[in-house]
Amino acid sequence: MTKMDLEPVEVAGTPAPAQSDRLGGFLKVGPIVLVLAIVAFGLFYWFDQRTPKAPSIVTTQIGAAEQAIRDQPNNVQARLDLGLLYHHANRLDEAITQYDQVLTVAPGHLDAHMGKGAVLQSKGDLLGATAEYAAVTTANKGREFSAVDTRLQAAYYQLGVIALQQGNGEAALGHLENALRISPTDSDALFQAARAMRQLGQNDEAVVTLRKALTFVPTEWCEPYQELKGAYEGIGKAPAASWADAMNTFCSGDSATAKQQLETLVEGDAGPDAMLGLGLIAQTEKDDAGATAWYRKVLERDPGNMAAIAALAGMGVGPDATAEPKK
Repeated sequence: MTKMDLEPVEVAGTPAPAQSDRLGGFLKVGPIVLVLAIVAFGLFYWFDQRTPKAPSIVTTQIGAAEQAIRDQPNNVQARLDLGLLYHHANRLDEAITQYDQVLTVAPGHLDAHMGKGAVLQSKGDLLGATAEYAAVTTANKGREFSAVDTRLQAAYYQLGVIALQQGNGEAALGHLENALRISPTDSDALFQAARAMRQLGQNDEAVVTLRKALTFVPTEWCEPYQELKGAYEGIGKAPAASWADAMNTFCSGDSATAKQQLETLVEGDAGPDAMLGLGLIAQTEKDDAGATAWYRKVLERDPGNMAAIAALAGMGVGPDATAEPKK
């Protein structure tokens, strides 16, 4: 028990959740500069060690939450807040203590189960974390509004991630599909579901799911492109795998190499995707004219390509060459 392990008070109900001359000069002046530097460093260190440090924001917040519990030992929300703050501060055992005290006075409190599950996950206790998240999913079965419950969605998501870590792709996919029923556009859940599909050898389905995830978040994360490369290789589509590899190169920060890779694919089966990638790179480089040209080339090849149409619309230009970007 920690200093905050206060005796629980009953709670009514469960709350919602070099040039020689220059060298000679240096040899004369250098030792003086060195001595001054040593003295300056010594003074800096002396003052640094004696100057009171301002507490961090988290430390300040922890202090406030601890005081709130001293004032009101049965304040469930303060205990939940403190558990979260302890978690952020990596004081994991103390965080668990707070969540356990909430569950003692408010059995079944869903936020406490979610918080404790997250801490156990951080500790590497996957079985313990699974039990906490499962308590949330079980409690929500058949409840009104469960189809739009973001807390339930998060519980299913974490159960899916844990099952993947345990190598159980089938269970992972089931949990992640439940999460996606609540939030169909969650790119993270789509990505994890695709990983489960690949674990089960369902590469075709993984391709569709990964591309959907990238529709919502096309840049700033490389993992979907890495998975796409493997999935395309799994179904024997080498040009598409090369496109995914090039996009991973771009995502990793090497735009120049990515452009070279994509330009070699423009005339082949992966041409529309390669041109879309070149357009996206041009946009990130603030080259709107170049991006517009690439997106229009996509439409010359594939007139109904919604990604190119949406990209041009977002730039304020039309699909034909007569429409110029808006100023």
